[in-house]
Amino acid sequence: MIDDMKLFLTLVKTNSYTKTAQQLFITQPAVTQQIASLQNDLQIQLVKYQRPNLIITTAGKQLARFIEGVAIQSDQLIEHLKKPNERRPLRFGATLSFNAIVEPAFIKKIAGRYANIDCLVANTDAILHGIDNGEIEFGLVEGNFKVTDYTAIPIFDDQFIAVCSPKNQLAKKASVTLQDCFMNTLVLRESGSGTRAILTDWLSTGNHSVADFRKAITVGDMATIIRLIEENVGISFMYRSLAMPAIASGKLISLPLENFDISRTLSMVFPHHAYFETQYQKLAKSIQTIVNQ
Repeated sequence: MIDDMKLFLTLVKTNSYTKTAQQLFITQPAVTQQIASLQNDLQIQLVKYQRPNLIITTAGKQLARFIEGVAIQSDQLIEHLKKPNERRPLRFGATLSFNAIVEPAFIKKIAGRYANIDCLVANTDAILHGIDNGEIEFGLVEGNFKVTDYTAIPIFDDQFIAVCSPKNQLAKKASVTLQDCFMNTLVLRESGSGTRAILTDWLSTGNHSVADFRKAITVGDMATIIRLIEENVGISFMYRSLAMPAIASGKLISLPLENFDISRTLSMVFPHHAYFETQYQKLAKSIQTIVNQ
């Protein structure tokens, strides 16, 4: 059954009997037979074939995710058993918001503990994808993710705010409405980022969207967004901790936006039952120490 499950995982990734057969150097009928045997043994429908499309059922997707998670954990265990006394490499991911807040100090603090450190800086979707595929061990993310799919350790809570330049007309108002904001250009992150998801989810509760702003400029870099807002190109929404240096220096203003009270928990996430979970818990405490300094 182990071989059947490995074959099934390949089928899920290729979504093709032909490509699965090619990758595994077996015949297509053999792939079909093994999948049928696996479904029969489990008494679960894993795939449906609706010409010309192969459909992986919900149960099939759940099983594939479990198989891949076990494979990733097995690889980590075997590598550790081979070299139990050697410092191992560490691969993790951080969203741009999290990266700007804690990453330099965090890497400096843990640099002596690991042979090599690789940090993927990307949006929340890309970080979660990297965890799912075993490309990284854990992610430091903000925004929304399916909490049942991962073990999550809360790191800290951060307020989500609207910001503008002191030169912007909104900076002169004692109270700002969403309609006031719509008259401005919105500078925001790309789709898939946690900060954009928070904003779009909030807008949708009032049947609004990014399209309601005068113009939208998408930028994949928070530092650039902050510089653009300082130059009064438009307004933006971001975590207070990211904006604080510019607010403290007078280059940005936190807008008193009516009925806007949002905070989010920034978290470390990793697969359930991760082999190095104890290490991740210690690393999470290190980050919490950095944030609270």
